[in-house]
Amino acid sequence: METIHMGKLLEITIRKKGINITKLATALGITRRTLYNWFKNPSIDELLLEKISSMISNDFASSEISHPIILTLPFGKRLVPEEKDQEYWRNKYIDLLERYSKLLEAKA
Repeated sequence: METIHMGKLLEITIRKKGINITKLATALGITRRTLYNWFKNPSIDELLLEKISSMISNDFASSEISHPIILTLPFGKRLVPEEKDQEYWRNKYIDLLERYSKLLEAKA
């Protein structure tokens, strides 16, 4: 029977949920490098895994991913996945593109 590489499972789960690695590391009080080192580790301390599980709303003991995906930060702040950031920048890009097109039309 093949053992589960917990570091890889952790990384895959975090990336699937679209959680920003830097923001998660900051919320955990560690550096990004430390988090990446954990991803390489085949086993992760149970207490640490519980802490991360609660922060990313995921139970690594089950095969299901719980929703909604929200990262809880100190002081009651909440962090949603990068999808919101992507949507913001997509809209910003479209707005700038439309304004640029109008400028070109006005210049012609």
